[in-house]
Amino acid sequence: MQRHAYLLSTGLHLGALALLFMLAQMPASTIAPLQRYRPVRLVTLPGSPGRLISAKAPDKPIQIKKQPIERPGLKADTKAKPAKPKEAVKEQGGGGGAGGSGARLDGANFPYPYYLGNIQIKIISNFKPAISAKEAKNLKAVVYFLVDKSGKISDVKLEEKSGHFLFDQEAQRAVLRSNPLPALPLAFGSDRLGVHFEFVGGE
Repeated sequence: MQRHAYLLSTGLHLGALALLFMLAQMPASTIAPLQRYRPVRLVTLPGSPGRLISAKAPDKPIQIKKQPIERPGLKADTKAKPAKPKEAVKEQGGGGGAGGSGARLDGANFPYPYYLGNIQIKIISNFKPAISAKEAKNLKAVVYFLVDKSGKISDVKLEEKSGHFLFDQEAQRAVLRSNPLPALPLAFGSDRLGVHFEFVGGE
């Protein structure tokens, strides 16, 4: 029995020595080194010593009110002024002894001054008397005519003479050369319009 115990003790000691020898032969890289941690101290932002900044969103959103931009000199006039009807529109003519013109209408209700302006521009552009401006000075002739719905001229006649034959003849020809005129406004209540057209000479 003692012999068996001696052999068992010897075997255990030999095993322990072999294990220690194997551990001693293992490379040191297989053993993970211990990691060292450095302590970190919290610091605050520059300019705010001793205060921590919270990332919490504000309770109420900031609203920016947009103010209307007012530009000087660009204010719109909200009250439109109605145009006053005109029966006669004076404007200067050109060429030779033509000084100017005007128009009177049959009836007082014709609130279309733009139409009178258009027909005067057309007629006076065709008025070219073969006399000098000095001879035409202070001369005035009136030609009467009718304008139908489509703008056609009829019943042309010399209503008032100027005293100068060439001036009067050219006044009538200026009206005849302007035929047809622009059509009457659609809102006009009559099918024709009587016009007393004045030709005034000047320097």
